[in-house]
This record gives sequence, C-alpha cells and structure tokens, in this order.
Amino acid sequence: MKTGRLSGEAEVTDRPIPTPGAGEVLLRVAACGICGSDLHAFRSDPGFEWIQPPVTLGHEFSGTVEAVGQDVHLVSPGDRVVPIAIQGCGSCDFCRSGVTQLCPQRELVGLSCDGGMAEYAVVPEWQLVPVPSELDLGLAALCEPLAVAVHAVFTRACIKPGQKVVVSGPGPIGVLCGMLADLGGAEVLLTGVERDSAWRLPAAERVGLETANLSEAPLEAYLRDGFGGNAPDFWIESSGSVRALGSALESVRPGGKIIVVGLYAEQMSFYPTSAVRRELDVVFSYSCSYADYRTALSLLSSGAVDPGPLISRYPLRDARKAFEVTGGGRVVKAMLVP
Repeated sequence: MKTGRLSGEAEVTDRPIPTPGAGEVLLRVAACGICGSDLHAFRSDPGFEWIQPPVTLGHEFSGTVEAVGQDVHLVSPGDRVVPIAIQGCGSCDFCRSGVTQLCPQRELVGLSCDGGMAEYAVVPEWQLVPVPSELDLGLAALCEPLAVAVHAVFTRACIKPGQKVVVSGPGPIGVLCGMLADLGGAEVLLTGVERDSAWRLPAAERVGLETANLSEAPLEAYLRDGFGGNAPDFWIESSGSVRALGSALESVRPGGKIIVVGLYAEQMSFYPTSAVRRELDVVFSYSCSYADYRTALSLLSSGAVDPGPLISRYPLRDARKAFEVTGGGRVVKAMLVP
C-alpha cells in the first residue's frame, strides 16, 4: 500500500498492508487531512524533536472497517468510522471522565504511532466513532478539526447569540471556530494578514464569514465598521501568533473572554495588570473529546456546518505538493485521498 511516511524525510512509499492485532481494526482510509502538526513534523520544526521516525503521518482521517483482530466487539467489517486522534491510556481519571486529550500518557495518532496518510491504517477499536450513514465519508475526515473547534467554541467559550466575536487566524481551526460562533448567533469577524489574502480569507468569505486583512487597515477600523466601534465580547486566538494574543488582551471589552486554541513556537511577555483591572477571562482549549467528535459528526451530517468550500483534495501520491501548498498558506485544508 502507499503511505505518507516520515523517515528522516517525508516521502510516499510502498509498505505491506498491516495486520490488526487483538483489540485492533484495519481501516481502508477514505481521506486524510493535513494538520499543522503534520506540517511541523514534515519540516522538523523546533518542538517536534520527540517524533521518532519512521512513522506514517496523519490523524484527521475517516475510513471503512476492512478487517478486525481478535477480541473486537464494537465494530464489524463494512462499518464507517473516524478515529479519535489522541489516544489516552483509558484508565486514568482524565480518561474515565471523558477528557482523554488531557491524559498524561496520551499518544497522538500519526506522530506517536502510524496514522492515516495511507491506503490502510490500524486503530484500536475503542478509539473509533461511527459515522452517520447520510454523511459522505470523505467529508467525515473533517470531523477531527471540527471537533477541536466544537470544544473551543461550545465547551470552553459558551458564546451566546448577539455577542461580538473576533477570531484571529484563518487556518482550518480558525475558520471552523468562526463558522460555529456564527451558527450560534454571534457577530463574527475573522482576521488575517497579507499572506492570507489570496486564499484563506476569500475561502472564509465563501462560507459566510466577515473577514479583516490587518495588513490593509488596523483592527480598530474593522471593529468600527463591523461592531459599531464596540469592543469584542470574545476573542478566539487560533493563529499561534503571540502578537495576535497580545492584541486580544488589549482589545476585548472589560469582563470579556479570550479562548486560546492556537499552539505557539515562541514565548510571550505578558504584563497582567491591565487584564486584572478589566477582569478578563483567559481560557485555553486543547484538542477535543469523544463527545466533541459526536457533536461534530452531527453538525456535518445535518448540513448545519458545510466545510466543503474549505477543502482542496490531492491524491496521496501528491502528498509532498499538498504539504507545500499547506505550508505556503495556499489552501485552508488539504485533503489526501488514497
């Protein structure tokens, strides 16, 4: 089978189809998205030195059960599923309470172990979530990033109708967070910079979001036009830019809330007195849980969220090209199809 393999360098190689062990399932992969963490691993960026090649990348994928190992009872061949990207130990307090993404022994599919950038993948059965029959299996591969946005917007933020929300960063998570906040009745402004103007900001506009190119005009001008000069109630920071996080701390109204879902490559100097005097809430949101996956699949299958305009599909054999356009910001979500 073909695999997107990280083995010193990223390449598409031929490998034997794996055999599922006890409690494991062999999936025939339908589609696999490229995440920012895949891109960091592909480029060997700082902070990803812990990854031990060779490993097959990819944790945003969907597929059909092809075969099952011994002692598998929850799924059968032919079932359509998505795997939960972060695999907890299953026995600690975090896992038992449903927040497996916080497990101290967690592993990330596609980085800690082989993932879904392949024609076939092996996954533990207890990490699988059933895909509704009416949902296209290729679109279901967007479940994981949408679940991350669900966790940030619905679980951590609790945004109400009519509230004013700025989302910084028009990558996949940022755009999906904006779509969910809009779905909940908020007024949403999605911000980006010059490198986002050709591809990502127009894609966000195609799914109905108001956008702001901060390389063309200051944030205050967009707030004046979009929010009537009012400060935002919420700011969702998904860009991973400490400058954007600094803007969030300066710009939200007194009593406002900042939800941080981005990951950062540099430290931030933070003077907290102003935030204290304005009683700001700063909430961090990491990955997602099984419940978030179920919510995301429901939103996709009902059509309440349609991320189709955000997807650019590439054959698995063109994985390197897909990584290059992703790194250059020339797509919102690159999807590899075996």
